[in-house]
Amino acid sequence: MTQRSEQLVLDYLSEVGLELHGRMTARERTAYLAGVRSRIDARRAAAGHDDVDTVRGILRGLGTPRDLVERDLDGRDLDVEDDELIPSRPRHADRPPPPWRGGPDRGLRSLLEGPGQTETRVRGRRADRSGRGGSGSPGGPVAVLRRHPPEAAALLLLLLTVPWWWDLAFLWVLGAALILLSQVWAARDKWVGVVLPLLACALGMALWSGEAEFVDEYVQESLTANGVIGLGLASLVCAVYLYSRLPRPAPAARDAAPR
Repeated sequence: MTQRSEQLVLDYLSEVGLELHGRMTARERTAYLAGVRSRIDARRAAAGHDDVDTVRGILRGLGTPRDLVERDLDGRDLDVEDDELIPSRPRHADRPPPPWRGGPDRGLRSLLEGPGQTETRVRGRRADRSGRGGSGSPGGPVAVLRRHPPEAAALLLLLLTVPWWWDLAFLWVLGAALILLSQVWAARDKWVGVVLPLLACALGMALWSGEAEFVDEYVQESLTANGVIGLGLASLVCAVYLYSRLPRPAPAARDAAPR
């Protein structure tokens, strides 16, 4: 037995093993390759020579690795119960895709949470949203505070910006952040709750009839004079709109099994 001829046999068996991948279990592959090796060794012993040309002739007589496998395994049923042939799905395969790939919009909080927490929140919110049907109130303020504390805080901050003479317009920024981080409101609701006050504020500033020598003075004067008014009025509209977009609790009669 020469090293070159033995290498030819090992290379051939390696190709046969690749052809068997996905068609046999690990134990069956080992047994099959041992049988092929025995057939090759028997023909080498019968030939009386173990040079490279003799081994090449024996391997050519067996056929290519694909031909050998297809000839020996013709009609063999695949064992679909084998865990190795059909591996279990990895955990990440069950995660919802990101929004830019058609998945649900989970807000900016998903960037700060792990996949398990985010997936749990999405499933919980999705089940909660399934109770929303038609129009109607999501419940009283106490119910909203109990079921959706972050959303209730966002609505409260929006309402605090309505009386512009209190100089609380800066609270709108905190309310807008909670709206963007919400796991309840849809993307369209978030756009309305954030963009509409900004547009109203910009419109109010554009309607300011005063004069200012510099741009920064114009921005400051128009914002304090008209911009906060538009911001407050739009915040009131958005608070009412977002409140109506909260999911309603399912009636107890729906959850009760029919008797």
